[in-house]
Amino acid sequence: MKEDLLQYDQGEIALILVELDRAIFANQKWLHDFHRGLISKESIPGKYLQENSHLETPFGQWLYSGSHSLLATNAGVQAIETCYQQLHKEACKLARAHDTGREIAADGYDTFIQHLTEYQNQVTLFRDALLEIKGIFDPLTGLLGRQSLMMQLTKEQSLVSRGLHECAIVMMDIDHFKSVNDKHGHQSGDSALCYVAQCIRFNLRPYDSSFRYGGEEFLVCLPNTNRDNAFMVMDRLREEIAELPINLSNGKEINITISMGIAMMEADVPIEETLTKADACLYSAKESGRNRVEIAEPSGSSS
Repeated sequence: MKEDLLQYDQGEIALILVELDRAIFANQKWLHDFHRGLISKESIPGKYLQENSHLETPFGQWLYSGSHSLLATNAGVQAIETCYQQLHKEACKLARAHDTGREIAADGYDTFIQHLTEYQNQVTLFRDALLEIKGIFDPLTGLLGRQSLMMQLTKEQSLVSRGLHECAIVMMDIDHFKSVNDKHGHQSGDSALCYVAQCIRFNLRPYDSSFRYGGEEFLVCLPNTNRDNAFMVMDRLREEIAELPINLSNGKEINITISMGIAMMEADVPIEETLTKADACLYSAKESGRNRVEIAEPSGSSS
């Protein structure tokens, strides 16, 4: 369930949460009106007597709207759909019995409540997953936060160890970031961070991962990428960041540069050591003049 949701950015997750909460609230009103109809002499709206009644409620309209295409394949959403259809199948039986003046059987009502509980449980599980995913994103840049880093790198390390692919780790840091804050203010510094994050997302493939590592430092994981391609892609990203100006809230424009260090994952090298190598290359790029990409030599290399 959560893996599918990682394909969304923070803004989309937040929007889905807002829409979900509205749909849940609207469904509570439908449930209140439905129960009120069952225990009173009032008629139940005809739309709740139809086979497709699950499409007529506000929750159903959101659930089947297709407004978020990736949700169609999410296991959590599919579980909700199954429960919701079954819930309304049972609700329809109760509504028809009420409409024709027949007595509602206790076991039929119990079945309805059982499916209602299952639906509510599935919605809660999905909402909790959304909240968890939202929590692992950095709120400023929208990139993944550091807390999800090791989980992703461990998965890639396992594939590298089994010889299934190559994977590059890139550490990057904005050059002279402190001077941006000091000269233009922290709001401008935030603009620079968001600009770099946007450039990273735009230039990566869908299955690459990008993280805000801390402060003005970022980390990128490039699965299925060899040493030469990793350098080429990151050097192109470095050039793009250096060339385009950042528009600040005070009307000024600034240019920034970024330094990078790359290390390739190796089958017998722990993740922490790979990170240390990438960080050492980043430090070397800084010491060599900044606005550079340095890449680590493989373990045991004499060069």
